[in-house]
Amino acid sequence: MTPVSNAYVGLAVGPCRLGRGVCFHRPQAREVVPFAVICDDNVEDCPVCLTTFDDTLRRPRTLPCGHTVCSPCIDGLKQQGAVTCPTCRVSHAVPEADQFPISYITEGLIRRLRRLASLPAEPGKQAAPPVTRPAPKATTGLSKRAQSLLQEQEVKVLAAIRSCQEEQSQLAEYLTTLGGWSSRQQRLQDELQTLVDQSKSAREAVRREEFRVEGRQEEVQQKEQQLHAALQSLRTAATRQEAYEVIEDTDLLVEKDSQTEGCLGVFPDVHAVTTVTKVAQASRAALQAATAAAAATQAALEAVGTAAAASGDSSLPAALAEASSIADRLQALLAPPLTAEDLHSLTQRGRGLVEAGLVFAVHDVEGQTRHARISLEDGSLYLHSLQAQALPNVTATLQMGEVVPAAPPCEVFLDLAWPGSVARRVVVSLPKDTPRGRQFMLLCSGQRGACYANTRLFEVMDEGQPGECVVGGDYQTGDGRGGAALLPHLDQGEYWLSGKAGAVWWWPWRDDPACGAQFSIIARDRQRGSIWCGVFGQVVRGLEVVQEAARHRPITEVTVVQCGVVLSR
Repeated sequence: MTPVSNAYVGLAVGPCRLGRGVCFHRPQAREVVPFAVICDDNVEDCPVCLTTFDDTLRRPRTLPCGHTVCSPCIDGLKQQGAVTCPTCRVSHAVPEADQFPISYITEGLIRRLRRLASLPAEPGKQAAPPVTRPAPKATTGLSKRAQSLLQEQEVKVLAAIRSCQEEQSQLAEYLTTLGGWSSRQQRLQDELQTLVDQSKSAREAVRREEFRVEGRQEEVQQKEQQLHAALQSLRTAATRQEAYEVIEDTDLLVEKDSQTEGCLGVFPDVHAVTTVTKVAQASRAALQAATAAAAATQAALEAVGTAAAASGDSSLPAALAEASSIADRLQALLAPPLTAEDLHSLTQRGRGLVEAGLVFAVHDVEGQTRHARISLEDGSLYLHSLQAQALPNVTATLQMGEVVPAAPPCEVFLDLAWPGSVARRVVVSLPKDTPRGRQFMLLCSGQRGACYANTRLFEVMDEGQPGECVVGGDYQTGDGRGGAALLPHLDQGEYWLSGKAGAVWWWPWRDDPACGAQFSIIARDRQRGSIWCGVFGQVVRGLEVVQEAARHRPITEVTVVQCGVVLSR
């Protein structure tokens, strides 16, 4: 590998503000040096991997824009039938032969330079000092396995470098868009004095986003420098010990880079985009007609989800889940938000967001907003219990009341697991609106704070006999002494009698408010003529899971790892 000239040591790579190319920045003077100038100093080197061209593996190939890149780097730059030039950022379609033409002029120039360097000096003339470059350390002492590992690490580092360059390009384009928004808002502020305060707020949001982008650019520049240093170390490892140390260091660096949330997980900011869009639409409407401005603006704001934002709902369209760039996400933010109808009818955008794990129901519990994940499994929608968790940067949220019925009839589920087993689902039907059924649903969803999630079964009644049943629901102490009731008058409902396996009921002799949330599920049919009263639910799927749990010892190892409400079948 041929290093960059000493005149450019310590330069950082970044997107050029004067165009679309890549620039090097001197950290102290902040002077911008075009990437092409750096490359022209060593025309015999590939501008991507900085390795000297040869006539075998790294043959120079010319892009339609005139810049030259080695064959392996062009192969690495190919994306969806196109190659983006790393110097001028112009995209070129890959030829039908799947390869760009070889630059024979570059090859001839390199051969001529090599011949000139090997010619003896003429008599009477002092030979010009040859251009010396530190050659990489010999790797003859390394095993084939070590050399292969070094090459694999080199591929990983090059891929990470290309990822940094692409991210910088997207950030530069987004920064340009933000600048346009800022200028537009300034013009609107001059024209509409009545909207000055709103316009200022929008400009401040854009500026905050600009600061975030600029900060991210500096982080990416530093990351690329570290990757280039790691690449140099990979190519100069001379001993096995040194090779494995370098491999370990680069693995940590690349792994850290892969775990870092990229620009798609951070930009654009939903609040900044919706604020700027809202003010722009309101301003244009006010210029057209004062009397019609209110109605027109309200319709426009609803179209971009402003009403949902005001109530704490930041629903986003399904296109966000499929966006591949900042520009795509920016357009997706302007589409109508997800609705409960999209979810229940599983429209294309609703299904896309649910399958991506980005749909949540929100609910205020004791002054704290909690979120319940909605999943699609085996063609059914499931709402998992509310959790005080951090949401992903991009989500579609709905209010709990929009998707969950206020009371039965409905279906709920319990996911049971114990050591040596995976969690398996038990679906319970609550066919009637009874106080106990309503309480069971609330404890499965967590809408009142208390929840069956992470509780355990604590007893087996009539073990091994007809009418065997498991007991759980003590969300307080876990041993049968707790589990306070959430609703009053639990006995004032139209319950029924049953002795069939799968019946869900409460214990008549534990009709105590301090234990009123406890429940029991029959695992085996009772003897003929022997029935339990107070039944409020029936297992419709997963009875075999209950039966296996009843045989596990100790029963206290059986845990309700998750629970929730079935939204559709």
